[in-house]
Amino acid sequence: MINLQHFLLLLQVASITSQGPCGGVLNACKKSTPAWQRCYEENITLCISGRSGTGPIEGVFDFFKTDVDTNTDFEHVTEAGYALYLPPEALRRSTRLRSLDGSTTMALTLFNSSLFMVDVGENETILGGKVLSVKVGKLAVRDLSQPVRISFTHANETGGRCVYYEVLDDANGTGRWSTEGCVVSRTNTTFVCSCSHLSFFAVLVNTEVSIDPANALTLSYISYIGCGLSVFFTTLTILMHLCLRKGRTDHSMAVHLNLTGALFFLHLFFLVSALWAGPGLGLGADGGGVACQALGLLLHYALLATFTWMAIESFHLYMLLVRVFNIYVAKYLLKLGLVGWGVPMVTVIACALNQTYGRFSLQRERNRGASTGTEAEVKADMCWIRRKDVSYITVTGYLGLVFLFGAVMLGVMVAKLRRMRTKSAAYQEHKRRLWRDCLTLLGMGCILGIPWGLAFVTYGPLSLPGLYLFTILNGLQGVFMFLWFLATTWQPCKDSSSEANDPSTQKMETSFNN
Repeated sequence: MINLQHFLLLLQVASITSQGPCGGVLNACKKSTPAWQRCYEENITLCISGRSGTGPIEGVFDFFKTDVDTNTDFEHVTEAGYALYLPPEALRRSTRLRSLDGSTTMALTLFNSSLFMVDVGENETILGGKVLSVKVGKLAVRDLSQPVRISFTHANETGGRCVYYEVLDDANGTGRWSTEGCVVSRTNTTFVCSCSHLSFFAVLVNTEVSIDPANALTLSYISYIGCGLSVFFTTLTILMHLCLRKGRTDHSMAVHLNLTGALFFLHLFFLVSALWAGPGLGLGADGGGVACQALGLLLHYALLATFTWMAIESFHLYMLLVRVFNIYVAKYLLKLGLVGWGVPMVTVIACALNQTYGRFSLQRERNRGASTGTEAEVKADMCWIRRKDVSYITVTGYLGLVFLFGAVMLGVMVAKLRRMRTKSAAYQEHKRRLWRDCLTLLGMGCILGIPWGLAFVTYGPLSLPGLYLFTILNGLQGVFMFLWFLATTWQPCKDSSSEANDPSTQKMETSFNN
């Protein structure tokens, strides 16, 4: 009875579409059966493709229908720039009966992906929100020895996989995206899908930062080496301060040391987290459990503490240059410490109560080899925040505020420096000291968190160069802090009385180096 009802519905659709324009096929199929994709494939080559059939169709970006010669190959480019190549084998196998002129009917439809109510993979989306349907003749075309090729153009996507829509249940219309029978090759501007059958095709791309395996491996090595150096040099900085600095530490040096300590914990926990979650190193087969959650919490805490102390550096710079300590703040360092270490602690405790931490994949890219057809997965895992909304608010949003505050304070410092120098008579005789000011600004920009702003250019056309700059500069931040400590500990001797008497020089050294 169910099969009879299904047959009658298809018969009704066929009767409508065979007498009407192609624009009515989609609506008729959606009304008649949940598995409208199969209904569409069975009837789209039967419709009338006159003027009324090529007008705008809701949910369809482009529609093209024509008769093609079964003895030659066929090529077509859609309005969206997607290119289709059909080999003669696919055209010949689309029909049992050969027409007198050796032709068959081909229909090409570019759908809005919202018509396909099926979940995609984690952090994945359909390229351009478009799905390409290719139907030739009346018969299903599969197991081709010569593959069908579809070229999907893109702007700056580096990781994607070719999929087709597979209907699993006609009764409720459920389906899935499958890679079976399809391989992908990639160029600078296109994904080329080579498939052994005809269907509804699309490309699933990763919405996260996705790079090719070679660059991913290079960036991993840079991260590990940079973080290892930063752990060593931040430790050396703290030890040197304890050995060389006798007596009471001034406010500026205390703030610098707290930031150095936060950077030490950040790079240390990053290395441990990446090693623990990496199954290839055997330190945690599943990368989950209580240990990975604890590491994710500690890494999150160290990162937030680093951001907070960078913001405190900006605030302290404001106190030095603008207010010049004209106001007295009781227990100044204690209050800064409560903010620098306390605010991140409250944040991570709230996140931990919501079970936020665990194993997280930084990048996941699936590739099928064009020669072997085997699928390989490139991924980088670590113990981190698993929820996107928490990461956006507590990391991206917080970083944006810290970066903005630091950039403003760096601009204030540049204006202050310029004003102080131009008022100094010695400046006219000692322009060679300009390089010292540049180094001062470079060092201050580092401790104010300006390099972290490169995180906002790791998307779009500058994603790969931005990732390299971001990884190098922030991975070596502990080294930069060590060099800054050396510069503030050993001051060069003054060889000029005019330089020693330069009030701007005295003021700058008091502000920046103490």
